[in-house]
This record gives sequence, C-alpha cells and structure tokens, in this order.
Amino acid sequence: MRLVTALVMAGLLAGVSEAAAQTDESRFFLSVSGAFEPGSQTYADDGTFNLYDEVGRLSVSSDDISSGAVIDFGVGARVVGNFTIGANFHRTTSLGEASVSGQAPHPIFFSRPRSFSATVPDMKRTEQALHLSLGYRLALGEKLDVQIYAGPSQFRFTQDVVNSVVISEAGSAFTTVNVTNQSTTRKANAWGGHVGADVSYPVYQSGTTSFRLGGYVRYAEASSEFLVVSNTASTKIGGVQFGGGLRVRF
Repeated sequence: MRLVTALVMAGLLAGVSEAAAQTDESRFFLSVSGAFEPGSQTYADDGTFNLYDEVGRLSVSSDDISSGAVIDFGVGARVVGNFTIGANFHRTTSLGEASVSGQAPHPIFFSRPRSFSATVPDMKRTEQALHLSLGYRLALGEKLDVQIYAGPSQFRFTQDVVNSVVISEAGSAFTTVNVTNQSTTRKANAWGGHVGADVSYPVYQSGTTSFRLGGYVRYAEASSEFLVVSNTASTKIGGVQFGGGLRVRF
C-alpha cells in the first residue's frame, strides 16, 4: 500500500510544473550513509527444565534493546526521464541485557525449590535489509533535489537469547545454587516494505559526474517471530531512519 501511495504522490508532484523537471544528465548513482534508527524492542518467555526428577522453572526477559547506529549503502540508475531504480543495503547492531530468574528443585527434598536470578550482559541483536526501490527525482532549486522512492524490503534478523541454564549446588546446606546461563542465537528472515526521500546538494561537479552531500529519511519495517525458551516472541524489525552521507552521480 505504501508503494502505491508513494508512486501516486510522485506522479502528482511531477505533473505540477515543468520547472520541477530534473536537468541532471547523470545516469548512475551511489550512496554511503550513516543513520540513526530510534525505538527499542523487548521480549519475554517462560520455560521449564528437568533436575533431580523434578521440573524447574525458568523465566527470561530483555531490557529495552535499542536499534542504534545504521550504516547504509546504495546503488541505482535513472532509467526513463526522472524515474529511477535502486537498491540499498543497511545494517544495525546493538547490545542489550537479559534478565534470568527461576526456581531450581532441591537435591534431597521434593517441592522445596530454590530461587535464582541473574543479569546477562552483551546480548547482541542485528538487523540488516536489502531494499529494492522505484523512485522519482524532483528539482527543489537550481542544484538541490529530492528523490522519492518506495518498494519491497527483505530483512534478516538475529537475536542472542538465554534458552537454558545449568544448575550446580553451592554450600553444604543446598540452600543456594550456582547458575550458568546457556545462550544461543536465533535467526529469522522476513519481507516488508519501505518508503523514503533523499535530498542532496552538489559540492563538486565535472561534466555529468558530481559529488554531493545528502540526507535521507526512510521508513522500512517488517515483523517476525523467534524462539526464546519454549515459546516464540514477536518482534518488529526496522523503523524510521534518519541519516546522511556522500552521494556520487556519474
């Protein structure tokens, strides 16, 4: 739906005035950007484990996991008039904490569990996506222009999770336990979509080749699920990105 809306808007803007026609004769373009993606995600799950012929309880949850810094690379070409096609790849990595708690069965007495809790740092989350775009370039003045684009996005997501624990006894009275957390990396792929705009201004130009400073805003999103301990948790991948960097046209 966002793709159709964006293309209709581009067509309407293109027909408003002939003055909006792009006079840049370059055919291909490259981009390198740094960006920021605000927002955060959380997850939680409960599970069980067997110990001393009893069932232990395990709960795992995360603190807010921020998306953090984004690096973005793009290539594309002007195909017909001011219409463009392009592909961008972005990746973001962040670290968060996981909270682990539960109850471990007693080695001697039935129905007398011992409680435990721990915080696990440096749980890594990565998001990366390939965005395929159809766009339209509009002049905003003698040199400044904006490229509006939209299309499908293919996301890949990984998340470190604590999925089990190893219990060992502490002390002679068996009143406390030592807990070793076992972690794994969950992975998922998902299709979504994106819509965005990129504004650029040339700082050096020779013939049809120009080096430009640019800034962009893009909304790209998908949803997926991943296994934590015993159940799956839903997660949103992507979001709004604000960034800027170098643009090259030739």
